[in-house]
Amino acid sequence: MPDKNEAEIIRLQKDVETIRDNHIVHIHDCIHRVEDVMKENKAFFIERMDKLDSKIFWIMGFSVTTMLSVIVALFGIS
Repeated sequence: MPDKNEAEIIRLQKDVETIRDNHIVHIHDCIHRVEDVMKENKAFFIERMDKLDSKIFWIMGFSVTTMLSVIVALFGIS
């Protein structure tokens, strides 16, 4: 019986080493690649949001100016 258990323990130790050496390193590399992609996407979306904010402010400014022009034209405020 002890020989069978020892053989099983040795096999399990080799499996653990294989997992540690191959799979965990691979997972670690994948996580770093995903982090890099997420940083690139974050920068891209921040840039896009800044452009969108700028466009929204221009549209709002144009709308307010137009509204004030209409009010002045309707009521003849000089």
